[in-house]
Amino acid sequence: MYNYKDILAKTTTGQELSEPEIAELIRAIKQDAVSDVQIAGFQVALLMKGASLQEIAAIAKAMRDNCVPLRPQVSAETMDTCGTGGGLSTFNISTATAILAAAAGIPIAKHGSRSIASLSGSADVLEALGVNINLLPQQTEQMIEQIGIAFLYAPLFHPVMGKVLPPEQDLGIKTIFYSVIGPLINPAFAPRHLLGVYKPDLLDTVTYVAKELGYTNAMFVHGLDGLDEISLLGRTRINHLKDGEVTTFEIAPEDFGLSRCGLADIKTGSPEVNAETIVGVFDGQIDGPRRDAIILNAAGALIVGERADDFPTGLALARELIDSGAATEKLAQLREMSNSFTEPT
Repeated sequence: MYNYKDILAKTTTGQELSEPEIAELIRAIKQDAVSDVQIAGFQVALLMKGASLQEIAAIAKAMRDNCVPLRPQVSAETMDTCGTGGGLSTFNISTATAILAAAAGIPIAKHGSRSIASLSGSADVLEALGVNINLLPQQTEQMIEQIGIAFLYAPLFHPVMGKVLPPEQDLGIKTIFYSVIGPLINPAFAPRHLLGVYKPDLLDTVTYVAKELGYTNAMFVHGLDGLDEISLLGRTRINHLKDGEVTTFEIAPEDFGLSRCGLADIKTGSPEVNAETIVGVFDGQIDGPRRDAIILNAAGALIVGERADDFPTGLALARELIDSGAATEKLAQLREMSNSFTEPT
């Protein structure tokens, strides 16, 4: 049996932690055996030492082992579009992408939270869209099974994350818990993912950890201009993990007949403004860069969800899903079903 105090001391001297040691420490944090001061000390020590790829993967595994698990009964593998956040702030493209992908018949377990770094996180914009985000696990499972999409509000599923984030915020530091671990610990264990990364040096790290976690088909994307999305501003580097193999390539908007834009064209606003943008794109009232940003990212999601073979076919399908009203209908289903449950007692 490992003693968490010995594990903490080992970290402060720059020693590598084993997977069993990390599993024991995360369990101790969940059980409130570790104080806020000790958690903060661990975070700072790990940041100063530099977490190895093996340690990051072990932390992610332990965090998933200690979450509130979801097991929706669906015929295809579930997918997520949660990104790291950070970097240049756009409107909630990944949330719109999730709804579009669900409209294509891909089971979506959209993981996310409120924003720390920008004006509007996925939880914020979904609330502005009229979606109830505070649901019980069995209710979110039911939504994925019946309408093919649910929002998994991270604080309701990750008791450990709720304990490590406050010390991090108090210290004013950004550790791997927020920038790497969070997006990879979907409580429905979705093995498919379109995951935006805000820093180029994190791209390979996130890919490695996802492979260790058993992801089957995922794109890890970084806009070279600083976006954690497939970028409409310039080139995007993509690591595509499929069946255990990673292919790396770059794309640009003009490769597919799209025009580059400036950040001001797709920048974030308040949750209400971003919600209006998503509704406007879906109902055909908004065209141009905001629509193009959504369909470009949706094309990536449709490839990961095996509804498209490549970006041109993905773009064509994304346009069709918008123009046919399927995306608007899926948003309506998400809004209506999330509000159909009685209040938990």
